[in-house]
Amino acid sequence: MSKQTKTILIITAIIIVAAGLIYFNRGVKLPAGGSFVGNLRQIDSTDHIDGQLNAPVKMIIYSDFECPFCADFSQTVKQIKEYFGEKIVVAFRHYPLPGHPDAVTAAQASECAAEQGKFWQLHDKLFEDNLAGRMSLVQFKLDAADLGLNQGQFNQCLDSGKYAGKVADEKAEGDKAGVTGTPTSFINGFIYPGAYPFEDFTGSDGRPEKGMKSIISGLLK
Repeated sequence: MSKQTKTILIITAIIIVAAGLIYFNRGVKLPAGGSFVGNLRQIDSTDHIDGQLNAPVKMIIYSDFECPFCADFSQTVKQIKEYFGEKIVVAFRHYPLPGHPDAVTAAQASECAAEQGKFWQLHDKLFEDNLAGRMSLVQFKLDAADLGLNQGQFNQCLDSGKYAGKVADEKAEGDKAGVTGTPTSFINGFIYPGAYPFEDFTGSDGRPEKGMKSIISGLLK
């Protein structure tokens, strides 16, 4: 086989592969603003979830209880759940930022509350503490008492650092999946960094952008 013939065959093969990719991608619905992440761990039993795993839309949120943007975004997530109901399942994962001195302790406190079936209740209280500027170990223990948790069990869990490994592991998973700040959401595998509002909005460059309502609605069409 001549060198010219080999070259022609290689070029032909490349064209065929490219054409196949174009044909395939014509049918793939890419949500506005998101890019697909292939190495993201799927929602499993180690996650704290709100909704059913068979929901058509799966949302994973990497968050930091001391991050003010995360506190704001937690309200958006409530709007999402109220609006989409059983069509979406939400999973919360930890991504404490280095500049937030109480973030790791808050994350571990939420895990200790989860032992007693009160993860989401303490989740809400921790973000309330965030907004009120009262993040501290003492406050987290007061929150647990307000929720009626077994104080001895909660305090022992938190003081021992029982869930330090889980919090660190989730942070590392987030790093591998491309998380660099909080909040970062993954919706059906597509990444959305930042505190997206529920409704459509105007970006910093003056261009219209889709909010969570439009992004998720697009996936359900």
